[in-house]
Amino acid sequence: MKSSNTSRRAGLSFARLAVATALAFGVPGSLAAASAAEAGKSNEQLREMLPANVRDAGTMKVVISLAYPPMEYSDAGSTDLKGADIDLAKEVADRLGLKIDFQNVEFSQLITSVTTGRADMIWTAFSDIAKRQGQLDFIDYFRTGNQIFVPVAYQDSIKTVQDLCGKTVSVATGTSWVGFMEGLSKETCDASSPMNLLQIGTLGEQLMQLKQDRAQAVMMGFEGVLDLQKQQPDKFYTIGELYDPGNYGIAFAKESTQLRDAVKATLEAMKADGTYEEILDRYGLKQAAMEDFTINAGK
Repeated sequence: MKSSNTSRRAGLSFARLAVATALAFGVPGSLAAASAAEAGKSNEQLREMLPANVRDAGTMKVVISLAYPPMEYSDAGSTDLKGADIDLAKEVADRLGLKIDFQNVEFSQLITSVTTGRADMIWTAFSDIAKRQGQLDFIDYFRTGNQIFVPVAYQDSIKTVQDLCGKTVSVATGTSWVGFMEGLSKETCDASSPMNLLQIGTLGEQLMQLKQDRAQAVMMGFEGVLDLQKQQPDKFYTIGELYDPGNYGIAFAKESTQLRDAVKATLEAMKADGTYEEILDRYGLKQAAMEDFTINAGK
C-alpha cells in the first residue's frame, strides 16, 4: 500500500492519474523494446521461462491480505476470492500452466511470507516503495494514489484536510499509509492539535469505527474509495487531493529473478491481447492500467 513521502503528493483527478504516474515512472526505450518482444511469446514459451522448481511443483503460491475490495475480497458468507488482483493472478497462473494457491495473512506478515519461502510472491495492493526494495523485487502493474474519505454526516464541519486536525483518522495497520498520514499531520496541523491516527486491521473494522464516531475519516488507495462509493452511494465524500501517485507491485524474493521475469512476460502478453485491461475494467479500474510493466520503479 501507499508510500509515506508527503513531498510527492499531487492534486490529481482520477482522469489525470495515468498521465502523472507515466511521467513519474517512465520506461527506457530498451526496456520497452524488450517488453514488446515478450508480448509475442506463446504460453509454452512463457512456461519455459519458469524456474524448474516452480514448473515441476505445478503451483504458484501467492500471498494476499484480505479484504480490500475491489483488489482482493470475498462476498459475505462465501470463501470464493474475487478482485482485480485475484483475477490477474489467476490469468497469469493459467497461462503459465500452473495451479494457484492463495495464502491469506495479516498485512504485516506479507514480506516474511516471501523472504522465508512460504510463498512465491506478494500480489495484494502492495506498494513498490524504495525501502521495500532492499528485500524484494517488484513488477509494477497498477497505478494508484491516496485519498481521504469522510462520512456525509461531517460534510458541514470537515471540508478540508486542515479540518482533520485534532480529529481521528483511521489507516490500515502495518501499511505505509500510516507514515504518510503522520507526515501529512505534521505538515498540516499545529503540534498542539495533530491528527490522531487509529490503526485498524480491515476495512470493515474501519467502517465500524466511523459508524461509532471513533474515527472521522479514513485514508486508503483511490481504488478502494471508488469501490466504496459505488457500493454505498451518497454515504461518503472525499477531501484534499489524490496524494502521492505511485504503483502497486507484485513482490518477489530478490533471488527469484527467473520467476519474476516469467510473470512479467506473461503480463506483457496479457496486455498485448487486451486481457490485462479487460480484467481491470471488470472492476472499474481501467484508468489504473500501466503503459509498461516496470521493475523496482517505486521511489
